[in-house]
Amino acid sequence: MKTRDLLEEIKENIKDYNIEIFENKANDEKADQASKQRAIFHIQNYNEIMALNIDEEDESNIEIDDGLINDIKDELRRFFEGCSPESDEIFKRFITYNCIYLSVIAKRPLHPVGIDMHNGKTVFAEGKDGETVYYCDIKEEQSKIAKDYYTCQYCVCKPSELKEN
Repeated sequence: MKTRDLLEEIKENIKDYNIEIFENKANDEKADQASKQRAIFHIQNYNEIMALNIDEEDESNIEIDDGLINDIKDELRRFFEGCSPESDEIFKRFITYNCIYLSVIAKRPLHPVGIDMHNGKTVFAEGKDGETVYYCDIKEEQSKIAKDYYTCQYCVCKPSELKEN
């Protein structure tokens, strides 16, 4: 499938999600900082996706391996089964297609830059040779403890252990 077709599939699958849920979380004074960051991240991604158009002749309208898209969907299905089976189907679909967008089209991290994952570990970005390179402090750790799913494999972040000083 082409990037343009994938974007249309993503839009179709997230268009009915009530983004107000994230807006309420972002403005909830009782919510922890990481929850607010994730909510803002999801709002920004939603708005970006819905505003994005890829023309047929656009250089970014490249062929994407359907197997990769199916692998991401399967991995996220296993993730939700293991971590959050109680989540609403519409939320699972929103997160799945958001992750596909970030991994395949936007080529950005699956978590917001600067979020505190735990114990001060985070996702961060550095400019390198005119490009932005993303790193994650827990990617390597997660690869060692992952059992039934490892969604990090689809994230563009490099393990922070690989960061050159």
